[in-house]
Amino acid sequence: MRALWLALLLLGLGCAGSKSKSNAGAAANDDAEDEAIQNAESLGGAATPGRGESAPSVSYEQSAEGNWQKGEEAYAEEEYLAAQRYYAYLKTKFPYSQYTLLSELRIGDCQFQRQRYLEAIDTFQNFVRMHPTHEKVPYAMFKVGMSYYQQIPGNFFMLPPAEEKDQAAVRDAERALKQYVERFPNHEDWKEGSATLKEVRERLLSHERYVADFYKNQEKDRAYVGRLEVIRTEYADVGLDDELLLEMAEVYARLGEAAKLKVVVEELASKFPASDRLSRARALRPAAVATAKGAEVPAPAPAPAPDTDPAPEPPPAP
Repeated sequence: MRALWLALLLLGLGCAGSKSKSNAGAAANDDAEDEAIQNAESLGGAATPGRGESAPSVSYEQSAEGNWQKGEEAYAEEEYLAAQRYYAYLKTKFPYSQYTLLSELRIGDCQFQRQRYLEAIDTFQNFVRMHPTHEKVPYAMFKVGMSYYQQIPGNFFMLPPAEEKDQAAVRDAERALKQYVERFPNHEDWKEGSATLKEVRERLLSHERYVADFYKNQEKDRAYVGRLEVIRTEYADVGLDDELLLEMAEVYARLGEAAKLKVVVEELASKFPASDRLSRARALRPAAVATAKGAEVPAPAPAPAPDTDPAPEPPPAP
């Protein structure tokens, strides 16, 4: 009998040990799953609720394709935080899947849609840096530029106009969009990128004009014309016209800068030969020469008035 009880006791201990090992293995698997999810959250770039967002309920699949499909469904339904979590989980759990690189881009798309523009910029820039030959590089560069563009401050009636504000975001958008437009003229988003670049450059032009007018009002002609030169040379595609060149000619005439005035007038004649401002600009050259010599320009003599009476006719020949 004692031998029987001893055998049953050993059997019970063995089963308990086996169950304990099984539970430990399950706990380890759960811990690994939790760690993978936490890694996915961190690699997904702040996949946490922001303002106006609620924490989504997600149920991860056992395959890369399953998580990709769930992410795409959530994205199509504009549930961008949930979609971002699926893409991030896929990227962490299935690093060698055919969907992994696409998930990296989709994370950036989700961040962009959630107005997490700085995070989107990091995501798309990392994609370009890590996969420079990938076919989606043009798209990633386009989205970098558009993310910068979305951060440009707008006009609000209680705040200073946009041209008076800091232009850092505008210059970042210009640089990124210019790189995209110049490198990928045949990309499907090129038209939108090019139009956005033109708008960005017009904003920078407005800022240069604002600064130029400030110096003009302060009667600081050299600083004033210096800003006009910036518009003429750096923003010719959006800001060069005959009015600007005449404006520059007038300032150079006041400063006695005859050589620079000559260059401006020649450009006006070359690019706008039919402009009615050309004759006015040419008339400024003697004034510039005289100012440079420290003399006053004599007023042009008035043209003689035409005779009102007809000249007498010669007598007829005999």
